Amino acid sequence: MKLTLTLPVCGLVLAAAVASCGGRNAGNGSDSATFGDMPVVAERVHTPDGGSLIVAHPEKSENVRDLRLSDLADNIKIVRLETSDASMTGEGMTWITGNRIIIFCDGEIKQFDLDGKYIGKIGARGNGPGEYYIAPYDIYADSSAERIYLVSYSADNIISYNYDGSFAGNIPLAQKMQKGCIKVDTEKRIVTAVAMCFEGTKAKMQVWTQDFEGNTLSDISKPWLEVPTDFSNELYSNIGGNAENFSYALFRISGEPDSLYECDGSSLLPKFTIPTEKGEMRYYNKMGSLYVSSGFGSPRQVSENSYVIEPKTPFVVEPENLRGGYCRLILDCIGDVDAGTGWIYSKSPEYFILNTSPGTLAELIEKSIAERGVSGDELTKLQDFQSTLSEDDNNIVIFGSWK
Repeated sequence: MKLTLTLPVCGLVLAAAVASCGGRNAGNGSDSATFGDMPVVAERVHTPDGGSLIVAHPEKSENVRDLRLSDLADNIKIVRLETSDASMTGEGMTWITGNRIIIFCDGEIKQFDLDGKYIGKIGARGNGPGEYYIAPYDIYADSSAERIYLVSYSADNIISYNYDGSFAGNIPLAQKMQKGCIKVDTEKRIVTAVAMCFEGTKAKMQVWTQDFEGNTLSDISKPWLEVPTDFSNELYSNIGGNAENFSYALFRISGEPDSLYECDGSSLLPKFTIPTEKGEMRYYNKMGSLYVSSGFGSPRQVSENSYVIEPKTPFVVEPENLRGGYCRLILDCIGDVDAGTGWIYSKSPEYFILNTSPGTLAELIEKSIAERGVSGDELTKLQDFQSTLSEDDNNIVIFGSWK
């Protein structure tokens, strides 16, 4: 019987957001810092293709540092989603794209504007026109064309919707996409796609461009990036916010050592890595200009055939000066509140996103007050904010674009 591993792509984001920091943080102290205050923790190694690879060394970081969200992100918003019978949602996968907040939870996709006003549902789960298989894996909204594009798990087509959520037609994919992300230029009728490729299948392209008829215009295929047929593997890319030099990174459930790659238009070039032992699972991503990575603890069984893998404290590197370390994120838009270890995970990696219920956010505030010794004016500020939270209200989404 195959066991199911729940990874930091959906439900684990919530678990991580309210968990105390794992990994190296226990007993190591906590210091507020900017990157200029942090030690040099990486080196730049020249590669045979004439480029360079940043190799980080986590052992050079002894303390866990606090980083303020306002130092890392612009245009930070605290959005209280509209509360109504139709609009209620949960802490599921969340995208910020095309001036929309889009949330998949409990089998439904709901969309809101950036002020939290409920717009309506997008599609439905099923096999009919406008319906998706299992769940969306990626969603991209083109605001200029007022179109929303969705790829599900094991997709043969991109499903397109009008901005009101009604079905607008399918775009055939140039190859089957088990898990993948897209960027769509509606006016030029061009799709740029990235995909996780399984070994032994016909799908060999990790990156390609295509037209709306499914004809391949360009492609990049790297056989060593193929993974065994196991949906516990994951793909991460910031393609939704980057037309060029977007990132490509795999989470390998087998723990095979790997890197974060960037696409230069003709190839995937390794740009960031951390030396690991085989079997050590590691996540890589790029947030704005920063490289981030997180290791994982041992799988924790949550039901007969299901396990959760908890992330450890994220390791962050600023690529210009190679400084960084293990970092917590402080939600200073609210107060002295620790965002938890899940702060680096986002379905829209160009954004920090925390989608939380009022009750969960109240618990996060209580935890920070107790563990961080908050007092005085800062305590009053947090308590005043906490008093505005009602468990009967819809979720709160906090987001900002990484600098």
